[in-house]
This record gives sequence, C-alpha cells and structure tokens, in this order.
Amino acid sequence: MAGPECPACGVIYLRAEVRAATQQAEARDREAREAAQRAAEDQRAALREALEAHTVPTFVSPLVAAQPEPDPAMEGITFHGEHTGDEGRLEARLRLAVLPVALGIAWIAVRSPGFQGLLRIFFTMPVHELGHAVTAWFCGFSATPTLWVTHVSDERSTFMTLVLSGLLGALVWQGWKRRRWTWLGVGAGLLAVHWTGRFVLTQTQAQALFFFGGDAGLMVLGALLMATFYVPPGHYLHRHQLRWGFLVMGAAAFMDGFEQWWAARRNVDRIPFGRIEGVGLSDPSALVETYGWTVGNIIRGYVTVGIVCLVALAVLYLVSLWRVRDVLRG
Repeated sequence: MAGPECPACGVIYLRAEVRAATQQAEARDREAREAAQRAAEDQRAALREALEAHTVPTFVSPLVAAQPEPDPAMEGITFHGEHTGDEGRLEARLRLAVLPVALGIAWIAVRSPGFQGLLRIFFTMPVHELGHAVTAWFCGFSATPTLWVTHVSDERSTFMTLVLSGLLGALVWQGWKRRRWTWLGVGAGLLAVHWTGRFVLTQTQAQALFFFGGDAGLMVLGALLMATFYVPPGHYLHRHQLRWGFLVMGAAAFMDGFEQWWAARRNVDRIPFGRIEGVGLSDPSALVETYGWTVGNIIRGYVTVGIVCLVALAVLYLVSLWRVRDVLRG
C-alpha cells in the first residue's frame, strides 16, 4: 500500500512527492524568515543612521512604499467599502447642484411675503444681530447679541481688544507651528482687520460701521454658513449632517439681505427707514440721520458686500467642481 514504484530505480512516487512538497514548504519558510530578518536589519540601520544624524528615521516599510499615489482629482472625496463609487458620485453631484438650488429657493422665498416673515424670525434676525456684534468686536467694543437687538458698550474695551487679538494671534501661531498656511493667512488677515477697526477708525466711524454691520454681516456670515457645505467628508459637520442646516440658514440669511438692497437700487421704498419700538432708529435711519451717510452710499455699500460674497462663493463652487471633475465625467 506504499504506492507505485519507479521500475528503473525503485523509488516510491508518493513518498517522493511528499518529500518534495516538504522541501518546498521549508524553502518558502526559510525565504520568509530571511526577508523578515533583512527588513529588521534595514530598520536598525536606518535607526542608527538617524540617531547619529539626530534626525527622525526615514525608513519606509516596503508595503507602504508599494501603495499607489492618491489621485489628486479625487481629493476631498472619501470612499468606504463596496459603495465607494456610488458615494463619490453622490457627493460630486451634490456639490454640483446644492448651492445654486439653495440660492434659487432662498431668492423665491424672500420675495414671498409669507415666507419672508418666517425666514426673518427664525433665520435672518439672529444672523443679523450677530453681524452687529462681530463688527463691534472687531472695532474694539464689547457687544452682546440677542434675537432682536445687540447691546454695545459706549466706549471701546481694552479687554475685548486683548481677548480678540490673543485669539487671532493664537490662530496665526498654530498655523505657523502646524504648517497650516490657511490658518495663518486667515488669522493674519482678521488680525489686520481688527487692528484697523480698533486703532485706525475713530470712535464715530466705528460706531457707524457697527450699524452698517447688521445687514453686511448678514450677507458675510450667510455666505460663510453656505461655504460649510463644502467641508471634506469625515469632517464633523459632514458626518453629523450639520452642513445641511448651515446651508439652509446661510442661504436664507444671505438672500434676505442681498435681495432687499439689490431691489433698493431702483426702489428706495424697500429701505427700512424709521424707528423700531423699544430699540430706536433703524440701521439705515441711524446711518443717515446720526452719521451723515447718503442713501446712495448705503445702497452701494451693501450691494458691494453682497456681490463680493457671491464671487467668493462662485470661486469656492468652481474649485470644488474642479476637484471632482473626473467623478462627474464618469
């Protein structure tokens, strides 16, 4: 039962095959051990060289080195599991359609009397008052926004100047330390704006800018809220779907301010002149009656802010589409 033998030499075929398979397995194991030993020696050599040069080891595992380079066209899209293609295409299509659709719906809503009132109560006024407060902070005043009015100090606050300068300075430092050049640029730019508002503008000019900052901040902050829709997958706002809420709020806030001042170019009656009960003069009335601004300057100022925001959103939109162009084509 040992199996057939070779008629020439008497070797049993089955035993020879088993012996050959065993030798092959031993050879493979020996090669694997030698490869692991060589990799360990390479790592130790790289570590010794790094210690001698006082630098971080530069050894890269062969498995890591063998990985393909990421496709730049797919930057900003994360794929997971077997639904990779579907998720990527969905995200690319959302980036293509959502922002224009949101702005279009918001434009229609703010031109509808019923919807405009609801938007103003739930979305516009909080952002409007925050615009007042942010403008005051950047000009060195203490400010506390509420739903319908923002309380601002009569005099500039050294404490507020130090706090805001410290926060923006920390952003600049972290950007430099972590090589996050966007952080550094944004922090430096905002710090320059803050110091201009605090040390260059007179107190009267700063107070006038505070009134202007209501609707101006409404459009700027609205645009920033819409821009959060383009955070990369994996970001907190993306994972928890918060970007959708910010998109709706931002589109409503931006369009409520922009539509009003765009229409005011031909219809001055759209400007909310007058006095607000329990608050005082409206923002346009305060700018005209207290600070001597002309109606034309107010309209041009707000329209300019709105157009700049739209241009910035358009650039963000086009850059986002460029990054996913291959997905859209596929």
